[in-house]
Amino acid sequence: MTELPAMIAANMAMTQQAIALEMIKQAADMQQQMVQMLQESVASVPVSSSRGTAVNIAA
Repeated sequence: MTELPAMIAANMAMTQQAIALEMIKQAADMQQQMVQMLQESVASVPVSSSRGTAVNIAA
């Protein structure tokens, strides 16, 4: 009967690990969505033919 508490503890540890991994996955998914939103907004900005195309690195 001493193995029952060990099994319960192992089950609790696996559950906590699964929850932690799911939280990490959700955070990564949210970051990916944010990156995609930023990329789409940058791509939708009209490009000027005269401004921002030539960079003077000596200035």
